[in-house]
Amino acid sequence: MAVAKGAGLEELARAYFSRQGFVAIRSVSIQFEDEEVTDADVWLYGRQGAGVRTRALVDVKDKKSPKAFERVLWVRGMQLALGCDRAFVATTDASPKVIRFAQHQKVALLPASFLRRQVENRLDRLSLEELVGNIQEFSSHKQDGDWLKQIAMAKSAVVSLAPYPAFNKAISAFRFFAERAGTRPQHREQALRGAYFAASLASIALDAAADRLAFEDNAARYRLLYEGITYGDVGDGRVRSTIGTVLNVISHGVNNGKVIARQASDALDEMFAGLRAEIVAEFFSKSENSQMLFSVARELEAKAHARSRSDMTLLSVEAKSVLGVFADFVGAKRAALFSAEFGVASAAKPEIGEASDRVLLKSSDDKDDDVFPGDRPSKLL
Repeated sequence: MAVAKGAGLEELARAYFSRQGFVAIRSVSIQFEDEEVTDADVWLYGRQGAGVRTRALVDVKDKKSPKAFERVLWVRGMQLALGCDRAFVATTDASPKVIRFAQHQKVALLPASFLRRQVENRLDRLSLEELVGNIQEFSSHKQDGDWLKQIAMAKSAVVSLAPYPAFNKAISAFRFFAERAGTRPQHREQALRGAYFAASLASIALDAAADRLAFEDNAARYRLLYEGITYGDVGDGRVRSTIGTVLNVISHGVNNGKVIARQASDALDEMFAGLRAEIVAEFFSKSENSQMLFSVARELEAKAHARSRSDMTLLSVEAKSVLGVFADFVGAKRAALFSAEFGVASAAKPEIGEASDRVLLKSSDDKDDDVFPGDRPSKLL
């Protein structure tokens, strides 16, 4: 499969930063209130220790006339808008004047020649283009919940939303793929890649949420995690406070308001209890468990892109633990996520809900899927 020239440099930039210890994700839509603002060629997330996280952007231009000055200004503006710690431009123009301009703007310039020397001959995984191309060979992937869109929405959420809403969006995508890993044996490979990638994004979001809890005791960590996941807010209790305000208005401003408010409160409590946020909160309120989120995110992202499917399910104990907790949370079967057995795809035209026997990612807006707090429809990348 031919890879576009620009995309080739994007893959090199992603690989370079991955080897520097980051989770590096390509082609991420930046959204505001469900409207696409722009996109990031490569988004980086790193962890240096308790309470220390790093987020960065990489703009990539592999052209004869890359307009490097313009790209430096653009990525600097995006860095400030998104609150990222660092900004990089990977470009074919590495003239001294451009380098000096980038330094003045506090942007690091990465010459294309440098990236090619560092990683071009050591790429050992499926590129984003290869994954997408394999999905698109399955003509009915959109009818089966639009696999690509689900992944795109989860990626966008991790960058565009606060940690808890981002986690709920990513875990919704994980639920979709985990269910299909158990119900589509001919295409478990595709479903597992999607599940692992979504679980990686969910781990990043949860790690970002845990950043604020690093110095709390276990009881406080449990309470904050439980409320954040349950209500899907930014961690400030605003959603719960708003619910309380509405119930108070009903109680005092409507005939039989106290009875109605009590009934509504009971119904809401039952609904939120059904989310089973205590499963995630209990496990990750323990610091030794939350500390492994970042390394697991890196591992699962790599497994989603593994060239050999026989290597995909060779997971660490830590990765299996996190996947198991996520599976219990969404009500999926653990066995489907760990089995190394793969069915054989039929040579006939696949039915709705099936994909080719190659690689994959997928996505869902299924109406029968549970809606997690913070979920809202989002545009495709």
